[in-house]
Amino acid sequence: MKPRVCLTVSRFVQRAPTGCILFTLVELLVVMAIMAILAGLLLPALGRAREKARSISCVANLKNIGIGLTVYQTDGDDYVVPSYNMRGTNPGASLALDGWSPILDRDGVIPGKRENTGSVFVCPALVDVEGMAGGQTGTDPNKPKGWMDWPNIRATDGTSNTPTTIPERGFNRVLRNGYWINADNPIGAVSAVVNGVYYTGSVGYGPGSNGECIRLTRASIFTSPSRVIALADGVYAGRQRDVRLGTANCRIGYRHPGGVGTANVVFADGHVEGIAGDKFPRGTGGSATLTELQADNCGPATVFADPGKTLGH
Repeated sequence: MKPRVCLTVSRFVQRAPTGCILFTLVELLVVMAIMAILAGLLLPALGRAREKARSISCVANLKNIGIGLTVYQTDGDDYVVPSYNMRGTNPGASLALDGWSPILDRDGVIPGKRENTGSVFVCPALVDVEGMAGGQTGTDPNKPKGWMDWPNIRATDGTSNTPTTIPERGFNRVLRNGYWINADNPIGAVSAVVNGVYYTGSVGYGPGSNGECIRLTRASIFTSPSRVIALADGVYAGRQRDVRLGTANCRIGYRHPGGVGTANVVFADGHVEGIAGDKFPRGTGGSATLTELQADNCGPATVFADPGKTLGH
């Protein structure tokens, strides 16, 4: 027979019911206080463990996508998957943008889903926010940590993206995507087109102000594939000038712990590393000087296919 626990507020109990273990109120409060202290010590550790587990799962996702990118290139005569295909400079409702993840899904390379979990295209630390709902991420720090659904129709004024299927091109379902692709993405503007600057591009964009259109990128142009960023935590594509943590309209989602926040990144050779929010290499077009851009892109990571050619170093 198991002993019963009985409570008394006095230390001077003369007798107790048979089989009881006596505790004073003071003793019980001491035990509860100790348990509260232990819980306070353990909960932060459990939180850190969960964050670490999500980061590890994100790394696994990106490694699998890296393999898929290599398979796509091998099957496609060395061509890198486009960020999306388009015509003109701002397609609007007349032409939906397919997207790199739907292309990999359609072509049988990597399957995806329109869900926040259970898909390789979604980081486990994803914030349930439509990152590009207003056309840009703005200053909301959660939007770059959110998602975007592909394929979609981008409004001509750039203020919305409406998910859609494209049956005539083989895109029969909408997919959720929680990763950013390093692409030449001048949609909505008329810019001079220089092919092969970044990992990939919005193929078909143009003609630009110089009469050129964005073409498919060959992986063979990467001077150092182990340094060229392909994908990162985040949403949409491009805008490399605004990639630092806290920058307005940043599309990189620093979802993981580590200093000021870390984005997991898959490189063109398929390996994965984390990059801190104050170290992510920037592209041209922003406030960074040429010297700063050279310093940003001379380390273990670069946004440029050939940084020496683009930045002159």
